Amino acid sequence: MELLKHAHRRPSPAVALVLVGLTSACSGSEAGRALRSALIVTLDTTRADALTCLGGREGVSPRLDALAREGVLYTNARTTAPITLPAHASMFTGLYPIRHSARDNGRTPLPASAVTLAELAAAAGLDTAAFVAAAVLDDAYGLDQGFATYVDPTRPHDSSILGLYVERPAEDVVTDAVRWLRSRRPDRPFLLWVHLFDPHAPYLPPPSFLRQAGGNPYLGEVARADAAVGQLLDALAELERERDTLVLVVGDHGEGLGQHGEATHGSLAYDSTLRVPLIVRNPSGRRGGSRCDDLVSVVDVLPTVAAALDLSLPAGVDGVDLLHVPADPARGLYFETCYGFLHYGWSPIAGWIEGGIKYLHDAAPQLFDVVADAGERRDLAGLRAADIQRARAGIAAVAALPRLEPEETADPALLPGLRALGYAAAVADEEQIPHPLAPTTFPPARARLEELMELARAAEAAKQGRPGEAAELLAGLLLENPANRTAAENRATYLIADGRCEEAVPLFEGMIASGARSAETHLNLGYCLQLAGRDEEAVAHFLRAHELDAGNTSALRNLVVVLSRLGREEEAQRFRRLLDAAVPPPEGPR
Repeated sequence: MELLKHAHRRPSPAVALVLVGLTSACSGSEAGRALRSALIVTLDTTRADALTCLGGREGVSPRLDALAREGVLYTNARTTAPITLPAHASMFTGLYPIRHSARDNGRTPLPASAVTLAELAAAAGLDTAAFVAAAVLDDAYGLDQGFATYVDPTRPHDSSILGLYVERPAEDVVTDAVRWLRSRRPDRPFLLWVHLFDPHAPYLPPPSFLRQAGGNPYLGEVARADAAVGQLLDALAELERERDTLVLVVGDHGEGLGQHGEATHGSLAYDSTLRVPLIVRNPSGRRGGSRCDDLVSVVDVLPTVAAALDLSLPAGVDGVDLLHVPADPARGLYFETCYGFLHYGWSPIAGWIEGGIKYLHDAAPQLFDVVADAGERRDLAGLRAADIQRARAGIAAVAALPRLEPEETADPALLPGLRALGYAAAVADEEQIPHPLAPTTFPPARARLEELMELARAAEAAKQGRPGEAAELLAGLLLENPANRTAAENRATYLIADGRCEEAVPLFEGMIASGARSAETHLNLGYCLQLAGRDEEAVAHFLRAHELDAGNTSALRNLVVVLSRLGREEEAQRFRRLLDAAVPPPEGPR
């Protein structure tokens, strides 16, 4: 069975924006000729303090620690959103999520109008390749723009199969990347991006890495990613490309691990999920082994690499070149998370950090001094009105900048894969995320985290064969928070599994009435109506599911069955032909 697919995409049109000129202090001016190549490694779900060189457990990250001794270690780096796709889109466009419009996993892709780092590199004649480890960065989400080779996990032929090849281990991803490096002409410049997903939940490291991390499963996955980075660096040295290749390693976001009541990431924006590791090694050795405490962001990846490779920087980026320009001590950074708003009916969070002052804007704003209070335990919002005013002004200024127009939702066939990785389903495309400073009646996420535990308890009950119990757990949750779309969708699914399809019908109808455009929602509603003997209504929803996801084989199968039962054989034959074309023939004997 083929495990990989290769996507080839031409560069997309540029978008004109206005340059924001900010600079970096521990960098200083660095003269010298431009480099020829760059290697970018993104570490998914990796807290800054997971690395030994940033205060983590001894021995967990020896290869990254060695890289930090050879390069610049940024100790105060933040992501733009504690969610994979928005954070990576910020890295490769230099824009905050509110401006590049890819603000959630599985919702809308990065627009083709974005100017990406890979497009800049390709236009300058560099070979470009990306090797990503998880379905959340499938090429349908737009990050393939500019990459001549884009390798990601293969999607299942049948969208009803959950989690099939939605994640690949670090060793496999790096093996493919090294093979690509070895297959090229050795004199050709390149931009290579490698994405490692292992520290993402569930944490299941091989025994050797678990031992290396002292029995901590999360840190064991970090150790596994660290070893894979070492393989890449060894290959670079063996191919004698160290002397002209910039190496940049950065985390996309952290992991809650129980801090502030958050087990994983996405719903809150404390530094447990916002602070990330960032290491940049310039082969010149200049400033090797230095630590930089400047406030920096993942939006700085594009301008930093573009400057190192002497690429033309697009106008209007939010990031700055960290290697060549002195810092602006007054720099502030924007960040956000809309995940709780989009999936659970909670207040969105927008934030601003400037100096050591960090502001979180939601239904109940908070302010922290993260230098004096790194654990963000003492809320200063009632004491520092001037700091709040300055932070809100920074958020408002970013929100007023030009934005890319969002595009249609990415391939809905990817949604089962995202669920298998632990992400909630995307919601309605029509629903607009409010202005970051808009008043809200939704509750703050930190006050509703019990809902996540209830969702987890229900999922565990269903997994153990008790879907009725799971459905009742979520009935109580929905009485308290009817806006929790994930709870509504999950309850409806458990009701189907419990043979109570008629009870699921109003839940699915409510989701559709509120603007949900998921093919899966229409498919499930059609299935319930079919079992209730309401075939004509079922056909309408199976047809809508097919319109939203033409490759959904479950919709095609149900259309064939119901249309045949209704005596509409000509229509049934048409969908039978589509089904035969969509399902690959079985493999012959071996």
